[in-house]
Amino acid sequence: MSISRASLLRTLVASSALVSTAYGYTIPRSVFQARQISDPSQLLESYDYVIVGGGTAGLTLADRLTEDEATTVLVLESGSFPVAENILPVVGGNTAASRMVLTSVPQENLNGRTQSVIIGHTVGGSSAVNAMIGARGSAEDYDRWGQLFGRKNTYGWNWEGLLPYFKKAVTLNPPPADLAERYNITWDESNWGSDAPVQASFPAFQYPGLDPLVNAFFELPGVEAGKDSGAGGAGVLWFPTLMDPVKKQRSYALNSHYQDLNRPNYHVLADTPARRVLLEKKRATGVEFQKANETFTVKAGQEVILSAGAVHTPKLLQVSGIGPKKLLKEAGIETLVDLPGVGQNFQDHSSFGAAISLPGLRNIHPNSGDLSTDPDFRRWAGEVWAANRTGPYSIAFGNIAGWLPLTAITPDRFDALADELETQKHASFLPEGTHTSVARGYAAQMRGLVPAMRSKDTVWSRYYVNATTGATRPILNQPFSRGSININPSDPFGSPPVVDYRALTNPVEVKVLVEMIRWYRRYHFETSLQSLGPVETAPGEALQTDEELAAWLAESFSPSDYHPAGTAAMMPLDLGGVVDQTLRVYKVKGLRVVDASVMPVLPGANTCQPTYALAEKAADIIKSKAK
Repeated sequence: MSISRASLLRTLVASSALVSTAYGYTIPRSVFQARQISDPSQLLESYDYVIVGGGTAGLTLADRLTEDEATTVLVLESGSFPVAENILPVVGGNTAASRMVLTSVPQENLNGRTQSVIIGHTVGGSSAVNAMIGARGSAEDYDRWGQLFGRKNTYGWNWEGLLPYFKKAVTLNPPPADLAERYNITWDESNWGSDAPVQASFPAFQYPGLDPLVNAFFELPGVEAGKDSGAGGAGVLWFPTLMDPVKKQRSYALNSHYQDLNRPNYHVLADTPARRVLLEKKRATGVEFQKANETFTVKAGQEVILSAGAVHTPKLLQVSGIGPKKLLKEAGIETLVDLPGVGQNFQDHSSFGAAISLPGLRNIHPNSGDLSTDPDFRRWAGEVWAANRTGPYSIAFGNIAGWLPLTAITPDRFDALADELETQKHASFLPEGTHTSVARGYAAQMRGLVPAMRSKDTVWSRYYVNATTGATRPILNQPFSRGSININPSDPFGSPPVVDYRALTNPVEVKVLVEMIRWYRRYHFETSLQSLGPVETAPGEALQTDEELAAWLAESFSPSDYHPAGTAAMMPLDLGGVVDQTLRVYKVKGLRVVDASVMPVLPGANTCQPTYALAEKAADIIKSKAK
């Protein structure tokens, strides 16, 4: 069934029923549902573009493509619309209902432990559930993307080519002047947008316990202060929160790229998992999807675009007959396009459970503990939040961290570690039977990391600081190990994808992690933080040798910081690539991938901002090809 655009628009004009919140605010329900398609019968017979996945990339892309009123776009999202925007006395406010949690296969090098795989599962995707950290990583991270194509990098996949899209994606709202002066918060507006839809801002409050934590960074060799987290360098950097500067609410894909657009050519059908891409003679013609236990199809006149994320995009490709031939045969799926790289090259940031507390921080007031123990402070915090969205309740995850190069983490060993990586037989750290193209791609990536290990500008580890609890667990920003996300051959359509991190499979990664533990100890015990009485509970003082710390990592290492990427990599085909520089799937017409799965190597930062920039750039590429 199909209906005209005019009648569809009339159908979508809903009543403005009001949703009450616990804090006395009301939000028109129509804000969320005015253009929500609730039934497949309301769909047009065909759309110019069908986007699978209404997350960070999918909604950004749909917004930009529908700027042309003659272009029709349908977004299929397996998760739900939120009932109402959360308005809580903390920034962000998201619920478990907005997430999907899978479980990895047991990890051989983690003593058989599994890992929770947590992703966004709502309209807005992971931008609706993340920590709202407005970071980008190093310029050199993005330069390595383009270097994989060598002289054939003709689409500007590097820092210079992506910076305009970071600026197009996110507007920076500077911190209050008094706060910037008090805490020496610096930024460079030339690296940020001024009229972009997603808002980045700072809380109007910080706790004084940050002072000793920040000062201690500079007491260690090789650690420098950075001026702006958006400049593409390393150092101790302040970074904004992805939140509205006035309301102090999460600024994310839903409220930045959908809610206020009111475009009859932009449709979203939620609670609708895509089943597969429809192909005719190696051309994508539409999508098969499910709604209320029924199966439907929708046609795409121009292109199908997969924005289902690094976990589900490879599954959709594989069940559609695009992927490693051997795997598809095992699953009983006809191989329409043999692409060995689909589902391979899986990467994530990682961390481990090091814990060193600083009891003396509790003596620096005010601190976040006072919200529970000091009635006067708690009352004041509630009053200023209610009055003007300021005070401690405007703080989300935090806004400062040490984004450190390997040259600072291990000044005496970084060069030897780089030499070891350079001389490795890289393919020996991949699964037996890995396709030669995928192995070549991994080797190329590792060669690209060698100069990064010697660079003062590539971030290798980040250490967030909390004014009450101290520095959080170290996070590895440049993973060496590569895993996979593939269909379950015994039930390819019905089962969730099989996630294998292949954690700690490269020995250089283990050695870098050991050096990160040692730096974490030096930060607490060999700086002025010693006066705050540091107490190490993990790994524990008894563990000192490289071998002891490596064994401890097997018990405490977490292979996920919830930044999955790389499973449909933008690389040359002979390096195991899945998409080309225009993000078109190799050997298939009318099919692209636009999400974090195309990142060939992870940037050294949270993936939200990079995904926005990637989608903005993709939109321009797609528009240019449609002309």
